[in-house]
Amino acid sequence: MEQEAKEFAEKLKHRLGKFGLSIAEDKSRIISFGRKVWQEAQKDRRQIETFDFLGFTHFCDKTLRGGFKLGRKTSRAKFIQKTKAMNKWLKTVRNQTKLLEWWKIFRMKLAGHYRYYGMSGNYEAIKGFYLLAKKLAYKWINRRSQKSSFTYEQYNRFLSFNPLPKPKIYHSIYMSSH
Repeated sequence: MEQEAKEFAEKLKHRLGKFGLSIAEDKSRIISFGRKVWQEAQKDRRQIETFDFLGFTHFCDKTLRGGFKLGRKTSRAKFIQKTKAMNKWLKTVRNQTKLLEWWKIFRMKLAGHYRYYGMSGNYEAIKGFYLLAKKLAYKWINRRSQKSSFTYEQYNRFLSFNPLPKPKIYHSIYMSSH
């Protein structure tokens, strides 16, 4: 299997080279992964390597019945990157436009995050992003002037009239389609 993976990697490099593209060698590696590797690791009581791809950490997981499944969650690096970007955006926008104007964009940003990362098994990560974004919004709303704009009770009342989208799974990959 390892030999097949190495051959595939060479063929992929050659194919990409035809189009002037290349593989980032520092980000690419061959790992043992999948059902058979997972079953062997279960017997030996050892951990299996994970890998990050497209903003998700992919790992071997167990179904409710004890079988193998591929698990995905927001990668730690992407979570931190997205949180920092949201913080920077909130800091920038807080004084540029009225609260209700940027609040609409804030809602769309959260919904977009859920639509990308809202995949089966990733609910806790998108819920964590929601809670953190909600806290950051409160923080930056209250830094618009010398005095606090909202108490937490007032902020919660504002949220009841201007609700943020709740985290939601948009891509249920374990449901069978008929």
